[in-house]
Amino acid sequence: MTPADYGSIIIRGAHENNLKSVSLDIPKRQITVFTGVSGSGKSSLVFGTIAAESQRLINETYPSFVQQFMPRYGQPDADQLENISAAIIVDQQRLGGNCARPWPR
Repeated sequence: MTPADYGSIIIRGAHENNLKSVSLDIPKRQITVFTGVSGSGKSSLVFGTIAAESQRLINETYPSFVQQFMPRYGQPDADQLENISAAIIVDQQRLGGNCARPWPR
């Protein structure tokens, strides 16, 4: 199968944070890189729209007893979100601790 056989993530009219009606198709099973100047909406698109919807869909698969302990994610502000599946989300935060001394002495 070629990557084209897997389809695309379809986003129409995304309005999350500073996005103003952004629409795009992102091919699945390919590495996609979002670049742009600071404040252009890269994180809003990736984390605020795509990752939030993916996490929300994953949380809906858990039993209601488990869902009460999970963080709640609202549906992202977009007119249409299609073909989004489970995803591993790597945040931009450091893992923690002081990086000045990586090993105890």
